[in-house]
Amino acid sequence: MTINSVSTRPTVAATANRSSRETFFRSTNARRYTLLFLQVAIVVLLLGGWELGVRSGNINAFLFSSPSQVWEVLVQRFQSGEMVTDVRVTAVETLVGFAVGAIGGSILGLLLWYSRFISDLAAPFIAAIGSIPVLAIAPMTIIWFGTEMLSKVVIVAFSCVVVSLTTSYKGAMRTDPDLINLLRSFNAGRGTIFFKLVVPSAMLWVLSGLRLNVGFALVGAIVGEYISSDNGVGHMILLGSSNFGMNIVLAGIVLVMLMMLCFNALVAFLERLILSWDRK
Repeated sequence: MTINSVSTRPTVAATANRSSRETFFRSTNARRYTLLFLQVAIVVLLLGGWELGVRSGNINAFLFSSPSQVWEVLVQRFQSGEMVTDVRVTAVETLVGFAVGAIGGSILGLLLWYSRFISDLAAPFIAAIGSIPVLAIAPMTIIWFGTEMLSKVVIVAFSCVVVSLTTSYKGAMRTDPDLINLLRSFNAGRGTIFFKLVVPSAMLWVLSGLRLNVGFALVGAIVGEYISSDNGVGHMILLGSSNFGMNIVLAGIVLVMLMMLCFNALVAFLERLILSWDRK
């Protein structure tokens, strides 16, 4: 009797654990689908109310346009190829500038761990550079680097570098000193400590800086295109506003939001990739 009861306990426990896990996953999926449904419903209601307001005359179509007019602009620009060109130009400017500014700034911030003296020396200069608004430096960047893509990449990089540098440096400096002393007790060099301990422990800070910089990078590209450009989503918005074409302006804003979602998904994928590699 005792043997049978003992032998059945693991089976009962395993069944209970499996049932709790299945309940958890079902509840998690249900919550995810519920949120998705509510988000879609909110968007549909807002767009539907906006469209009905315009068609009924309660909303001024000249000042606020309408979802159908914005959709027509997107379809027309897609068919003509203008939208593809604008999105491609802005995306390349954003991604290249993000790689230079955000990733380069993260590397510089981590390297500052090597010397507290240099980091303290550079701190006020970093803070001063970070206080400069992108809109103020954009005209000078256009003059220095021309009106082509290089100037936009520089503006995007400038928008990202300080945030990534600061967050990565803070993450490096928060490395557990006991672990550093432990590695030093095994005669580990500074390079070994840096790559084996400092970089992995600061990775969450680095990824946080990258997530923050996605929006800054896209805004930097749009600002650069506002100053001087022949194409790009920023140029599209500027063209629409100068001609009082609210439907073109809103179509450009829609493209910016869609690009932002795509860039966020790309950074989230990069984050999962790095964290999964770090766990191995």
